[in-house]
Amino acid sequence: NTALFLRSRGHVARTKSCSSREREWERRRNTMFCAATAVSSLANACASSSSSKINSTNPTSRKNATTTTTTTTTRCASSNSVASRAAPRRRRTTVIAEAAAAAAAAEAPSQPIVPGKTTSVSLEDARELAAWLRHERNAKMVGEFITIQPTSGNPHGDRGDKTSTATTTEFAEFTLSKNVESGDVILSIPQESCVTAVDAKEHPIVSPLIEEKPELVQLALWLCCERAKAKGSEWWPYLKTLNGNPNSVLRFTEKDFKELLKGTTIDKEARQRRDSAKEEYEALRAAIAEHPDKYPLDVYAFLTENAFIDALDIVCARAQWLNTANCYAMVPLMDAIPICGAPPPVSPEDPSFTQFYEIRDIRTGLTSVRCGYADYDVESASVNLCANTRASAGSKILQIDHSVRNNSELYLSFGDVDDQHPGDYEYWPAELSESDPLYTAKKSVLEAQGFSDKGQTFPVYKDRMPREFLSYLRFARVTNSEELFAVSFTEDKIISPMNEYETLQLLMADCRDRMSAYDTNEEDELLLQKRDDVSLKIRNASRLRQTEKELVGGMMNAVRRRLAPIRGIPTKQGMEDPNADLLEMIEFFESIPNAPKKAFENFQKWARGELEDENYGKKSGGGGCG
Repeated sequence: NTALFLRSRGHVARTKSCSSREREWERRRNTMFCAATAVSSLANACASSSSSKINSTNPTSRKNATTTTTTTTTRCASSNSVASRAAPRRRRTTVIAEAAAAAAAAEAPSQPIVPGKTTSVSLEDARELAAWLRHERNAKMVGEFITIQPTSGNPHGDRGDKTSTATTTEFAEFTLSKNVESGDVILSIPQESCVTAVDAKEHPIVSPLIEEKPELVQLALWLCCERAKAKGSEWWPYLKTLNGNPNSVLRFTEKDFKELLKGTTIDKEARQRRDSAKEEYEALRAAIAEHPDKYPLDVYAFLTENAFIDALDIVCARAQWLNTANCYAMVPLMDAIPICGAPPPVSPEDPSFTQFYEIRDIRTGLTSVRCGYADYDVESASVNLCANTRASAGSKILQIDHSVRNNSELYLSFGDVDDQHPGDYEYWPAELSESDPLYTAKKSVLEAQGFSDKGQTFPVYKDRMPREFLSYLRFARVTNSEELFAVSFTEDKIISPMNEYETLQLLMADCRDRMSAYDTNEEDELLLQKRDDVSLKIRNASRLRQTEKELVGGMMNAVRRRLAPIRGIPTKQGMEDPNADLLEMIEFFESIPNAPKKAFENFQKWARGELEDENYGKKSGGGGCG
């Protein structure tokens, strides 16, 4: 079940390959690192766990996002980095003493939770964190291109929580301090200031608990323990900016699911995610209770259900996937920059490129720029955030989602959506019917094309009809074996008018079923979002439903446009005009006023003998008089 926290649709991890000589060199290099780490640990006498070391040349490829054994070993390029740690380390006496202090700190009341997004950070804490990184962690680039200032508006339309009493907090907003060009590094955080699963594995308290745990769960346990230390943790300036989200689906009740997520595409998955988090916590507590000698109860008193769920929620929202280093990392300050939906792949030479990376708010006059996603840079040994396009000073900075998630998945992670998501989509299923006489032949053709006969899904967008999805549905409706090879999965090619009509009608019925699953329509959602007496949880759920309805509505409009040119309905004789009966009735009534005139003309023809001449020779068959 914990694999739910690692699922990342649309994201394909980069798989690295290396020769046997490179693997041997990597093994020796890791051995040197382990030896240097052991010497450093002895010299520091149980000092704090070392910072994560990220190595982009690690040949270990990223595990599938749906597995539950995601463990990543990230190491520095050489043992010289151990000696180059500039940040001072706080010395501790013994591991047990540290654990006792952590258990005592866990009883202290936690900081008030900031309402709104999980990425919301107070202005004071953000500036203190930037100063800590710049002066104590040698992050020289902090503040060079970015200015931290009070929030001046939200181009995504977040009205805030009008019902919350914590309205005096001044939140931070990240803007450009100077003009930038495409490719410029606007923020760089050294690897020593980042936290990965390596730090969790080297942590003296949580390391025994994290064996065979998913990577994000390992980070959550590390965060849970460090937050319990409060000001006693060396990471305290960073920990203060990690606020839990009370609107997270991990904290939803059964009433919340029924009222807020009914009809949505994530209703079932959100329940599974909440239940999975609780099961993970129960498994941890069971392991502690089963081995009290290995896990002293007073030492692990900090691990409460509320603390673990809160830490897991923060990690799911703030952990950044570093594609080059092949691991997740908690990157201070950079993870406080709001995440926005990833735009579709567009060439920089395309005229529409700018509109995908710049957001202009007419009401406030603000401009937001979508930067690239964070990634590890080998040369500088740091995590960098680069600009994707030219931007002017004063523009608000948004960070493109590294996992290319849609609005539904963003809501699962953040409890919020991107109202201006440029590449929003949904996955719709498609499959073959086993009762189809051509099922075996169709299955073979689909497998040859790289598709599956069961459980196949396709991304559906608001502004365009997916070609492969439509081709799959056309292929599934084929009834003549001669038409099996007439289907094209690379071109938008109609098989026959009858097949096209049936395919589009079934797709329209699916759209109507999805719309009917909601209790409200789009107008109701807009009216709800304008009210000031609703909580942020209700408003964000309404925005989620609205984005899903807009996507389904866009699909319905696309189907209608394709149905319009099709003049006919399927019958046993083929496609017939749906208005044939009506046209016949109209012609009959129009002929009534001319009936007397036509009868008189026929009488005149009969009197002159012309009618007999016209009918002469038309009779066929033998018999009768001559």
